[in-house]
Amino acid sequence: MTKNKIKKSLSLIAVSAATALSLVGMSITPSTFVSAGQQLGQTDFENGVGLPWHVCESAPGKMEFEISGGVYKITIVNPGGASKGGEDRWDCQFRHRGLTIVSGNTYKVSFEITASNDCTYYTKIGDMAEPFAEDWHGEPDPSQHEAFWNVQQLQANQTKKVEGTFTANRTAEVEWAFHIGGDTVSEGTVFTFDNMSLECTTSDEYDYQPEEEWVRSDILTNQLGYFPQMNKKATLLSDSTSPVKFELKDSGGRTVYEGESEPKGLDADSIDNVHELDFSDYDQQGTYYIEAEDGAKSREFQIGNGEMYSYMLYDSLNYFYQNRSGIDIESQYIISGDSSSLARAAGHPSDVATIEQTWGYSGSSGTQDVTGGWYDAGDHGKYVVNGGISLWTMQNQYEMALKNGSEAVYADGTMSIPENANGYPDLLDEARYEMEWMFKMMVTSGDYAGMVYHKVHDAKWTALALAPADDPEERIIKPPTTAATLNMAACAAQAYRLWKDIDSQFAEQCLTNAKTAYEAAKKHPDMYAPLDESVGGGPYGDDDATDEFYWAACELFLATGDLAYQKDIESSPHYLKMEVKLSGGEDVDSSGSFNWAHVAALGNLSMALNTEKMGTQAKEQLTKSISDAADYYEELTEKQGYGQPYEPGTINYKIDKHGYIWGSNSFIMNNNIVMAYAYELTGDDDYLDGVVSGMDYILGRNPMDYSYVTGYGTHAVENPHHRWWSYQADSTFPKAPNGVLVGGPNSGMQDPWVRGSGWKLGERAPAKCYMDNIEAWSVNECTINWNTPLAWVSAYLADKNGGVIVTKGSSDANANKSDNEIVQNSAAGKNQQNSNNDFGKKADTLRSESSGGWGLVPFFIAITSAVLVIECVIYFVKRSRKKKISMK
Repeated sequence: MTKNKIKKSLSLIAVSAATALSLVGMSITPSTFVSAGQQLGQTDFENGVGLPWHVCESAPGKMEFEISGGVYKITIVNPGGASKGGEDRWDCQFRHRGLTIVSGNTYKVSFEITASNDCTYYTKIGDMAEPFAEDWHGEPDPSQHEAFWNVQQLQANQTKKVEGTFTANRTAEVEWAFHIGGDTVSEGTVFTFDNMSLECTTSDEYDYQPEEEWVRSDILTNQLGYFPQMNKKATLLSDSTSPVKFELKDSGGRTVYEGESEPKGLDADSIDNVHELDFSDYDQQGTYYIEAEDGAKSREFQIGNGEMYSYMLYDSLNYFYQNRSGIDIESQYIISGDSSSLARAAGHPSDVATIEQTWGYSGSSGTQDVTGGWYDAGDHGKYVVNGGISLWTMQNQYEMALKNGSEAVYADGTMSIPENANGYPDLLDEARYEMEWMFKMMVTSGDYAGMVYHKVHDAKWTALALAPADDPEERIIKPPTTAATLNMAACAAQAYRLWKDIDSQFAEQCLTNAKTAYEAAKKHPDMYAPLDESVGGGPYGDDDATDEFYWAACELFLATGDLAYQKDIESSPHYLKMEVKLSGGEDVDSSGSFNWAHVAALGNLSMALNTEKMGTQAKEQLTKSISDAADYYEELTEKQGYGQPYEPGTINYKIDKHGYIWGSNSFIMNNNIVMAYAYELTGDDDYLDGVVSGMDYILGRNPMDYSYVTGYGTHAVENPHHRWWSYQADSTFPKAPNGVLVGGPNSGMQDPWVRGSGWKLGERAPAKCYMDNIEAWSVNECTINWNTPLAWVSAYLADKNGGVIVTKGSSDANANKSDNEIVQNSAAGKNQQNSNNDFGKKADTLRSESSGGWGLVPFFIAITSAVLVIECVIYFVKRSRKKKISMK
């Protein structure tokens, strides 16, 4: 059926339906209807939305796309294929996943495809992974055996309309994919798709059911909870220019506190008109919600002590055990979620990788055993520069605990890891797993001996729903770089300080390797990774190592007291400086003091924990520098409508637009650490309040009404981008455990899933560029360098509010409790959806009132209307059974 015929049919149905529904006091728009049996979530692209259709590339395949004018246009930038170093036609794909076919059911398929050049394409409905069984191959009639499995020809600018049917001989979850790459497709070819349809003509059991939009709360709060003696603020959505009265109520509905909002007007980052609600004066522990005089209401939250964050601390640390490479992940050490499904066989138990001669490198060759370490993110790459900042943050967390006398919360036996009975602090045991892997990344001989390879990962990107043990790709090592070498040197020198009185032999190994690497980096000071090489793994490019030199020199000076390192520190352009805008490499003007590519601040923070090794003037200068940076972030928390210590900047060196950048949540967490240091150095409560405000944003007081940490909050994220935690992509895989921080809003919109939603670059409010979907890797990725600051800040705030309770995570706390009790007690819970309409209104519920008047309707209209009403009721009853709550 053509688009015009579909429109006419829908219009006729809509008119009849509108007539009937108007008689019973109801209204509905034509777009609410979908044809019975339709399996696809998008058919004609009229609304500018492509999802669930999306593009998929395999290197070197590359595509660009736009959804406009009611069609989906894909431009082939690089078709891939054997001649380009790829595999075949599937290097460029257009696909719709999440389809279910049922044995014995008959399906009618139709679509329109146009290409700007003579070329071929292939389409199939079948398996998403091995064994790649196919149920339909694009021909109208399976009896046409000669052409059935062949690619199909397209003539330039001639639209091909295809219709076909098939009867399924199995029941399976499948995809409909178009292969539009390979050697028969030229660069620059534009494919246009329209009028897609997959209709089951014998059943409507698996009709496409659109996800119901999550209706955000009118009052946004920290969904986990607030501390009695600290600031407690929320955000009210309101256009009023006058204060709005509000009440804090306990779980029984009794008013315990009253106040008035502070109008803040238009919040530029969200394009929301907001008010700030401050109930900091109230300090009684319990369960509460907020209700405003205009009818706005929040969902429930806690006021409690450090126990709330203790569960999150241990869950966030368990992330690292579960992402270890090289060993079996055993259920006995998994502390939240379904431990039996989260357990897995060892990934890359013998990680022997080929050393690549690239980036101008012509040193060591062959292979190197780099078994161990943490997988960096959702893929199976391991990167020294991202591992470096993660390892430093974890070791710094322990060093901060030492300074504050709270290191017992990381003592042997406090964490759920295999080493928790070896006599060493468990947090250091976890850090050591990464440190020892970094040592394996060292060049062992030749002119580059002592340098450190930049990264190890797959030769090609792998797909979701892949266990590390099943990764089929070749493993490759990229050449050594100055930055990677100095990352290892800095972390090893830091490790020496922490291990020297615990395991002197390991400590000496750390110090020896740190010194060796530092000298090797001095010999090769300008070996950089390129900014844009991302085949099989993230690029992690850098073009300036002065910050890494400064950081490593700081750590080595603190470890040895050697004046040569002090001289290097004092001669550095980064000496005692704390930036609040990062520039260089991938960053243009990012709102933060440090990230994996800008690490000078790490040296300063380590110095701030060891000021006894500094002169008085240097100590005062460092304190002022850290405090000035914290002042900037604390002022942002006051200015922003949602209290976050962050603001937009240039997206990156490639995208010259203003917005939130990749991993914006991690910048907020890192800026929290800077404010925590300022509090430690000065005792100024404003800095501690700033840390609290930043964590409030992460846990739900944000424009998306999400807690960005899995398992924590009544509307927490559920689907981080991860190869193993891939339940959303394949229900045979596990859901993510609790305590995983996702990257958050990202105005760059680099992944096709986000752009396929209809969002346009530069047109969506920065703080709203987020969706909770496993395919949305530019906003929903999880990484080691984002979870370490989550653990750091969780521990810090718990320590300042009654102390950390040693829980080993949510499983201990949740034993013998119902799901509801878990949520109410602020433990991790299971992301239970609260059925109260104040927490999530059901947008498509139909009213049942009747206004009468049937006797005035001609008989035939009455009959038609009655049938349509019955069909509508049946449709919505079925739909209500399958609803899922998610915010688009």
